[in-house]
Amino acid sequence: MRTSLPAVAALALAAAAPAAAVDPFEIQVYGPDLNEPGQFSAELHLNFTFQGSSVPAYPGQVPALHSGHYTLEPAVGVTEWLELGAYLQTLSAPGFGYRWGGFKLRAKMIVPQRLTGQFFVGLNVEVGRFPSWVEDAAWGTEFRPILGWSDGLFLVDVNPILGCALDGPDAFRVDFSPAAKVAVNTQLGFAVGVEYYGELGYLSGIYPASQQQHLLFAVLDLVAPRGKPDFDWELNLGVGFGLTPATDQQLIVKAIVGKAF
Repeated sequence: MRTSLPAVAALALAAAAPAAAVDPFEIQVYGPDLNEPGQFSAELHLNFTFQGSSVPAYPGQVPALHSGHYTLEPAVGVTEWLELGAYLQTLSAPGFGYRWGGFKLRAKMIVPQRLTGQFFVGLNVEVGRFPSWVEDAAWGTEFRPILGWSDGLFLVDVNPILGCALDGPDAFRVDFSPAAKVAVNTQLGFAVGVEYYGELGYLSGIYPASQQQHLLFAVLDLVAPRGKPDFDWELNLGVGFGLTPATDQQLIVKAIVGKAF
């Protein structure tokens, strides 16, 4: 059977492309917020890639171009410093239809800010199971440190994420995917800022710059109105741009809508 040159090139690119990428289901920088003990919340994460890679990173993967990702995140506060949650993931793409995208379970731990003041520090730990069209490993885990500072006007937040597959050819190879956010509260009911997401490769071998993925978002966040500290809605809107040719998503929009109960 004769194979066309474009098909050969596409297969070669897929073989050369790094499998790790910015997580399309969880485009979020974690901050210090936690549900109160016994309090439930739900978030809906939505994003769509208008421009991006049309080549799968491995055979059977759903590529980024024109794909949508939809994640329901229920969570409950357990203690002053612990929140448990889950991610229920779905996706859609041309030629693939609407598909299940796997699930993740998480434990978010934050040192009470009565002890740290304007600084915050914590850790989010996740474990998940994924279908073959989302990841080339069925099981994976993530450790996300949460480090930052806020005085109510300015916010600086860093998540130096370490993750790894728990099975497959790259099992237990730790990859580094940093995320960060800087925002300013306008005092008008919303904050504006930028969010950064990267995929730099494995700790045992960082990718060359030409293969690294870097995404930068302009974002807007709903802020509790003055005099309403118990405001229980969340809204995060963003437009993201790929900063390197290797980035899967070159133009992507996202929204996170949440409410505590």
